[in-house]
Amino acid sequence: MFSLTLVTPQKKIVEGAALKEVFVPAFRGELEILPGHAPLITTLSEGVLKYKLDGASETKAVSISWGYCEVTPEGQVNILAETAEAPEDIDLKRAETSRSEALTKLANVSFDEFEKYQRKFMRAEARIKTAKKDFH
Repeated sequence: MFSLTLVTPQKKIVEGAALKEVFVPAFRGELEILPGHAPLITTLSEGVLKYKLDGASETKAVSISWGYCEVTPEGQVNILAETAEAPEDIDLKRAETSRSEALTKLANVSFDEFEKYQRKFMRAEARIKTAKKDFH
């Protein structure tokens, strides 16, 4: 069985759902996980987590910010994310404002604060893509 569990410290988003495939925003780039994938543990970056449930034609997406992904030998994909937001939970206007503010800060920020505002920008971008369903 190939299944997905996605949780944050505040809530369960998906629990034990049968999957066709899942794409996770891994630290070094997007990672596609299919049935039979080798066991692994990786850190996640800000981005859009996409998954297709078994028997479904629609791809679902969740904006996440940082976390861990584990693929077990039994075919379970377990994701613990710092935050996770479905499209209907995202305030698009707020995300666009956050992206704009982060971009402005990045243009004038000190080296010490660059990573902080880069992460804010990436998190806002992921939220916008998820809200607009622009993740294909």
